[in-house]
Amino acid sequence: MDFYPYPPAPGARIDPFDATRAAAQYIVYGGDKSTYAFTDRLEPADFYLSEWIPLGYKVLQYAQKAAVYKQGTLVREWPQVEAGPRREQPEKVPGVKRKTRPLASSWQINACGYLIAQPSGERQRLGYDRDEAMEAGALASLGSDTAAVWFVYAVENWH
Repeated sequence: MDFYPYPPAPGARIDPFDATRAAAQYIVYGGDKSTYAFTDRLEPADFYLSEWIPLGYKVLQYAQKAAVYKQGTLVREWPQVEAGPRREQPEKVPGVKRKTRPLASSWQINACGYLIAQPSGERQRLGYDRDEAMEAGALASLGSDTAAVWFVYAVENWH
């Protein structure tokens, strides 16, 4: 698996398949590479990332680690912190104004969801069903010894 040199401090870089840290972990996928895992959430559309991930015709996928499996066995699971793209309008209540995130476009909704990653760099994107993703992660780890389940919560064009 090839990595972009992010986070910039080598001591802050976490192996994407590491299961020893309890803190929520994040990663950014771009093209056929990814960053290392890290613990500070990144906000999409933060162009300072271009220092480490060259602009080009690719989509960046921002993800939170959900689980790590080794040889079919769950090693560690993390609670989902990120909500993912907003897919529905909230119910309108007369006289109440809400500040809400904008609705995601259909391509953003389709590009988000669970993703299974293996150390070889192979990735499999699934929908939004956590149980299905966990089962797929367990099965993927049987063939490659280790697999990580990630929840892609945001995407952006990177060019």
